[in-house]
Amino acid sequence: MQKPPFFEPIRARAHERWNQLEADPELAGPWHQLFKQVQSPRHVVSELLQNADDAGATEAAVDIKGEEFVFSHNGEDFAEEHFASLCRFGYSNKRALHTIGFRGVGFKSTFSLGDEVRLLTPTLSVGFHRQRFTEPLWIDRPHPTRTEVRVSIKDEHRGRELRKNLQEWLKSPTSLLFFRHIRSLSIEDQEVRWVSHGQGPLPESEWMALSMEPDTRYLLLRSPAEEFSEEALEEIRQERMISLEEEGDFPPCRVEIVLGIEGRLFVILPTGVKVGLPFACNAPFVQDPARVKIKDPDISPTNRWLLKRVGELAAKGMLAWLNRTDLTAEERCDAYDLLTDIDRSDASLEETCASRVEEAFEAVVEHEDWVLDESGELEQSGKCVAVPSVLLDVWSPQQVGAFFIDQDRKILYNLIASENGQKLIRWGAAQQLSFLRLIYHPFSS
Repeated sequence: MQKPPFFEPIRARAHERWNQLEADPELAGPWHQLFKQVQSPRHVVSELLQNADDAGATEAAVDIKGEEFVFSHNGEDFAEEHFASLCRFGYSNKRALHTIGFRGVGFKSTFSLGDEVRLLTPTLSVGFHRQRFTEPLWIDRPHPTRTEVRVSIKDEHRGRELRKNLQEWLKSPTSLLFFRHIRSLSIEDQEVRWVSHGQGPLPESEWMALSMEPDTRYLLLRSPAEEFSEEALEEIRQERMISLEEEGDFPPCRVEIVLGIEGRLFVILPTGVKVGLPFACNAPFVQDPARVKIKDPDISPTNRWLLKRVGELAAKGMLAWLNRTDLTAEERCDAYDLLTDIDRSDASLEETCASRVEEAFEAVVEHEDWVLDESGELEQSGKCVAVPSVLLDVWSPQQVGAFFIDQDRKILYNLIASENGQKLIRWGAAQQLSFLRLIYHPFSS
């Protein structure tokens, strides 16, 4: 098959650039330094999946055949601008911010596995060598029907790290939920696939389950798309080294939460920030230079804004769920699974992030009726009293109210999960019936 018309001009530009760099080691130094920073077998699959998702792929596969790593997907082939971007370093034509700061260098992470990377598509058959890692070389190979990336694994250590990362994907496939298109990932002989189980209890929510565990459902909530704040845009431009004169129109972004997954922050991929929240959060957070955690929100306006949006999404989701009068009270009270419960005195990065979420949550519910009473009505915070279920086994709610509760209080809905009831009490949204009041009540004698 012939080379596409755009191949040779792009190759020539890359070749000329490398001639300039090799003639000036001082100029080449920062390139090689940044190149080394993205070399981690742990990130290879993740980076390639993001590229596949950008290409509209719905399925991707990873395999290790002998000592060769093979990644393939069913997305679109490379257009000229995408291939040109691949043959530059530190620059990306992508403006959709799923991640911030390192887009456009993901493909280069594959060099952490070996010295030569081969890219095979229906129209391209090229190789890249570590020494000139952005200069494509045409190779004579059959053209596959899908996009393939192949790398000969350099040594046993890299192979071990890669296999460890594949096992992590099998054990914790949450990230697949945050891709725009990809829902299925095959890893050697095993498949990870998320399946929709229908709309959730509120708009822009969906019940999801893994195909191998259909009875365990998770609730995925998505916020409306919203324009970045000016402060956030300024920080993003600095992170990506984009001048005001360059194209910098970033489209609106969403934040997402997954109820039922451990509290952790994601930038599509899991970060090292585990937070004491009842849900996982995905947003285009600005990450630290090591790409392990995120920048402290105290110094990152982008992260402050995104964490605020996460808290607002959780609170508005809980309120919308509680106000679904077409559901039973028992179904509605599950909305309190979204209620946060944070130790705001902890100054760690993790709890600082969680506190930002909870503060935004609190601001949304502050003036709302959001406490479910025994009759299925919603009351203001502080207007309900949690009573032991044994009392309701003996007396009617009306009798319990008359005997033990002040006239301006209502009984908290009795089927709220114990953990959620305790959260409501710690929030001050409900009161616990005093044990002493039970002991000294006239009916107890």
